[in-house]
Amino acid sequence: MKCMIVEDELPAVKILENHIGHFKDLQISSIHHSAMDALMALQKEQVDILFLDIQLPKISGIQLLHSLKQRPAVILTTAYREFAIEGYELEITDYLLKPISLDRFTRAISKVFKKNEYPLSPILNQELVGSSPFSEPFIYVKSEREYVKILLKDLLYVESIKNHIKLVSTTDTYITLMGISSMEDKLSKNTFMRVHRSFIVSLNHISSFSQTSLHVKNKEIPIGRFYKQQFLNWVQDNIV
Repeated sequence: MKCMIVEDELPAVKILENHIGHFKDLQISSIHHSAMDALMALQKEQVDILFLDIQLPKISGIQLLHSLKQRPAVILTTAYREFAIEGYELEITDYLLKPISLDRFTRAISKVFKKNEYPLSPILNQELVGSSPFSEPFIYVKSEREYVKILLKDLLYVESIKNHIKLVSTTDTYITLMGISSMEDKLSKNTFMRVHRSFIVSLNHISSFSQTSLHVKNKEIPIGRFYKQQFLNWVQDNIV
């Protein structure tokens, strides 16, 4: 989905750029610092999502919306609560108050994707640790009809079940449509390890192991022949 940012404050632009960068299915098509520039651009290019500030030079974001005959999905971004009612009367998708957290941003994006029946890819900020001050590393996975946040520190293991995966955390269990290899690519190699064709485990939650299996909490997980040497190499560095 192509995104247009209309925002006159550079720090706010940077936050939106950072948040959008977490989604493989989102792409920034252009950034504008005034409503007039955005209006001219919208006459030439088609976008799917418009991130629109309300307080803009000369023409406000609300005035811009009134001038558009055809609108993309609109997510208003502002520091002022009083415009919320007017925004929703214009049938916007969501209304984000600054400073915008990644968690709140993700919920807004989920609304756009659900409305368009577009499959939302799992979101991962593990590769960007330290870039977002709002939360610890986490992923969002689709479970039934909503997207659920799982803190990576709480994720115990991932198990492959045909074309789905089961994610078991310290608090709950989730099943989502995704291949285990795709999930493996998204998890940090310093914290998680594939130990079997059907299992990825959190290295921090391994309580015991043998030559053929390991335990994560009360779950016994087999160590596959193909993955055994990699696991033993890691274990060797941690044996006292």
